Amino acid sequence: MLRRVPHRQVLTMLVGLALLGLAFLIPDLSPDVRTENETVQAFRGRIESIQQPPVDQDPETPPVPIAKVRLLDGPQAGQIVDAYLAGPGGSQSIASYQPNDEVVVTISDGPTGTAPFIAVSDHWRIPALIVLGLVFAAAVILVGGWHGVRALIALGLTVAVLLKILLPLLIAGFAPVPLAVLSASGVTIATILLTEGLKRSSVAAILGTTGALALTGLLAALATAAMGFTYSAGSDLAFLTTPNGLGLDLRGVLLAAFILGAIGVLDDVTVTQAVLVQELADRGGLRGSNLVASGMVIGRSHIAATVNTLFLAYVGAGLPLLIILIVSRQPGAIVLNDETFATEIVRTLIGSLGIVAAVPLTTLIAASLVPRPVADRGTGRRTLGGPNAPAAAAGAVIVALLVATAVLPLTPGPRPALTPDPFDPGNIPGASASPDASVGLETPDPPATGPNVVNAGVPALIAAGGAELGTITVNRWTFDPEPSPGTEQAVVVEVSYLATAPFPLASGRWELLLPDGTEIPLEPEDGTVVDRTLATGESLDATLRATAPADATDMFVIYVDTASANFVVAVPIE
Repeated sequence: MLRRVPHRQVLTMLVGLALLGLAFLIPDLSPDVRTENETVQAFRGRIESIQQPPVDQDPETPPVPIAKVRLLDGPQAGQIVDAYLAGPGGSQSIASYQPNDEVVVTISDGPTGTAPFIAVSDHWRIPALIVLGLVFAAAVILVGGWHGVRALIALGLTVAVLLKILLPLLIAGFAPVPLAVLSASGVTIATILLTEGLKRSSVAAILGTTGALALTGLLAALATAAMGFTYSAGSDLAFLTTPNGLGLDLRGVLLAAFILGAIGVLDDVTVTQAVLVQELADRGGLRGSNLVASGMVIGRSHIAATVNTLFLAYVGAGLPLLIILIVSRQPGAIVLNDETFATEIVRTLIGSLGIVAAVPLTTLIAASLVPRPVADRGTGRRTLGGPNAPAAAAGAVIVALLVATAVLPLTPGPRPALTPDPFDPGNIPGASASPDASVGLETPDPPATGPNVVNAGVPALIAAGGAELGTITVNRWTFDPEPSPGTEQAVVVEVSYLATAPFPLASGRWELLLPDGTEIPLEPEDGTVVDRTLATGESLDATLRATAPADATDMFVIYVDTASANFVVAVPIE
């Protein structure tokens, strides 16, 4: 219920709203990382009709349904285009598409002189997300009253800081760890002051959170340095090139993610602990060491519950990865050693260490800020004096931690990009571009700028002789320690073809490219990829296998132009 709100709280909310408005007025600070060679664009559209496949079609050559889609934004807004129902990740997941559905339409530019490839890639979910957000806001206000209103304003400020300051400056190449600590500290100050107001417990919570954040950053830097992470496993950021020609500081980005992941839980812990200590002092009359000891009794229970909460939150976020790793039937030690999995373990442990440090730090600061009884020499009456020396000492420790995160070389800084802008075939071992190669209809044309580098699940356009043939997609891959655990591993890759014109297939076009330049043929398991031609509208799924060294990581699945021996499509896998 909303009650009469004090003038001070009204002023606080107005200041918060003003800051929120100013934050969103900040000009775009991010550099332009787009290139003139971008080939894929996405727009919102609405399905007008769906052309279903004929029921009497030969099941061996199933056609692909085509939708009439009206584009709702972009330069072609209002036009109706024919789009293949590709579904998310290039899959033929089309059962849920219906006329009048709003969808995402991707338009992939083909080689010069060919028509673009247009596909329906996903549902348009923004309206449903807006409704869910409004329900959330209404629930917060209904239950939390004006306190909930202030919490929503604080949430808006957090989003503004992330979108308008932190992320653009990260992309621009600023040092990630100091930037994350400063941004998180600013969010902490704004959130606590908006929700709790300016009082001793708020100051204690702010100092405790800031100190724990700085400590989290330092511990994360030490832990990741000891783990030997590549910082690129499962991350497309490895292939992002900034305007200065360098890649992002991947280790710094990971550390920043650790810090931001801990801030939400730290806020809860420090505010609760600071208010608890203040209540023990006001209502229980406790001071000094007795107050600290009583606060820590409850703080220990808070640590146990919150650490478990943090662990379950990370498990929930990484559940699909856990399923994939377990299904792969690798030994437990190999699963735990996987970089992506190990990163989540380190994230959980470092965040938990930050929580463990935040409780005693906040308790000490909050107890030190409580006024202590002082005898007046003139009257003999006992009054309350100011904070004692431990508060100043704790503040000095926090300042030292903040300075350490800003000064110490926690990360190596910007690195050479794995791909220039656009992808330079010289950065892939053994790659070379042959724009002058004479290629007939039976082989794809290599693009003049080198191979087309796409992520798994993204269709790559194939053309020959100036004509579009269709798309190929690397859907997923798995690693199997057999046949020789410890020395070799089997790499199993699932691919799919979609023909928009007669698409000639040939064996030997798929290979596994290792970091040292070694090329290993990917052989079909089921014999489906043979020397034949897919008919227009026909799709094909195939499973490929190759044997690679057990320690091989950061490989590429490549699609080779057999005439020129160059590859025209590369998909990074880790």
